[in-house]
Amino acid sequence: MAAEFPEIRFPVVAQGGEANWDAPQATANWSSCAKDWLLDPDSLTAKLKSRCQQFSVQLLGQHEASLLADEQRWLGQQQACVVREVILWCDQQPWVFARSVFPLQALAQQQLGLKQLGDKPLGEHLFKQPDLRRSSVEVSSFAPDSKVGQLHQQLGFPPATLFGRRSCFTAAAQQVLVAEVFIGASPLAQENSDD
Repeated sequence: MAAEFPEIRFPVVAQGGEANWDAPQATANWSSCAKDWLLDPDSLTAKLKSRCQQFSVQLLGQHEASLLADEQRWLGQQQACVVREVILWCDQQPWVFARSVFPLQALAQQQLGLKQLGDKPLGEHLFKQPDLRRSSVEVSSFAPDSKVGQLHQQLGFPPATLFGRRSCFTAAAQQVLVAEVFIGASPLAQENSDD
C-alpha cells in the first residue's frame, strides 16, 4: 500500500532561499547528536533505514531548473541542471528534506541511472557507484522563517532552528550536489525544537 504524503509545493527552495553553507566550525562545542548526524561520512539512507522499521521517499519533484547562487560555486554556470527535492520518512514521520542538483547531461549517464530514480533514495544509489568520490562536508543552519523552516512547520512541527549538511558527489565523470536538512521527527530537529 502506498504511503499517504502531504501535498508540498515544488521547489521548496527557490531563488532567494540560499543557505549560508560553510565548513564545520568549532565542532568541539557541538552536541554528540549534531556530530553524529552532520559529520557522518557514510550513507544517510543506510543510517535512516537502520533507525526505523519503515523507510520511504516522498518525491516532491525532479525537473530542470536554475541553480541557486550558492550551488553555482560547486557546479559552475551550467546551462541546464536538474533539481530533485525529496522528504525522507522514517516510520511515517518526516526526518530529512533533501535537495540534489546535477547537470542535465548526468541524466544521460547510464551508470548513474538518475532518470529512473523516482521514489528511490538517491543516496543509496550513489553509494553503490564504484568510482564514487565525495567532497568535504559543509553545514548550515536554517531559521524558523526560512523556506525549510516553514516546511518543518507545515508538516506539523513547532518552530525550530534546523541544521543541514551538503557535499558534492562525483561518479561517472558527473557531479551531484546533495544537501540534507534534518527536519520533523529527526533527533537533530527535536534537539533544537526548544530553542
